[in-house]
Amino acid sequence: MGDILLDDKKKIVDEIVKTGIRKITLSWWEPLSSGNFLEILEYMFKNNLEIILHSNWLLINKNNAPNIAKYISRLSLTLDWVSSETQIKMRWVSNITEHTLNLIKLFNELKIPVNVKSLVTKMNLNEIEKIWEILNAEKISYWSLLEFIPLNRGKINQETYSLNDWEFTEITKKIKEKFPELNLRVRSFASSGDKYCLISADWKVYTNLSWKDILVWDIFTDNLSNILSEIK
Repeated sequence: MGDILLDDKKKIVDEIVKTGIRKITLSWWEPLSSGNFLEILEYMFKNNLEIILHSNWLLINKNNAPNIAKYISRLSLTLDWVSSETQIKMRWVSNITEHTLNLIKLFNELKIPVNVKSLVTKMNLNEIEKIWEILNAEKISYWSLLEFIPLNRGKINQETYSLNDWEFTEITKKIKEKFPELNLRVRSFASSGDKYCLISADWKVYTNLSWKDILVWDIFTDNLSNILSEIK
């Protein structure tokens, strides 16, 4: 959620609740960078919304984790690399692996399930097995391998990141064969669902139909229930 007035954020939550939606994911960049984050998190929780928090880890620490854990049902983290060089290339930060592993331990202690996602690209293709060798020592709900999808801003990095279908299929097959007991979830470009609903920081509502043009509505001028009906 963007850094807008808390009352406006509550209005959006009210609109979501009216539709009958009961599960939401807070994602896109870093949700914790939004002003009044804990207040709106509590407001969602009090409105009986199940909250999954997808974070880039940097703003969660042992001081704020207990307050966050009171309101979320699951924490979703990203781990795309092993080497510091790849970290910098893909996420512009370094030395994040240790922090991610610490968060897994911390939220396990807080009894909040944690899942981990890894974006598979040309840059980190040779590190995927090593990522699981690290995660295997931790307690996570599941591990997701995601194929890079060259849509919207992703088109800018398509040549740098995109694998061909064969490469992505082969690495996921190899992981499944090598770690048969692994709870692995795979999302490829071809098999991804073609419908979703995203409310952005500026309160525009986005969806994507059959990987075609993004459709946009303004939640303050359009009824969210009507928007969802159009998406269906």
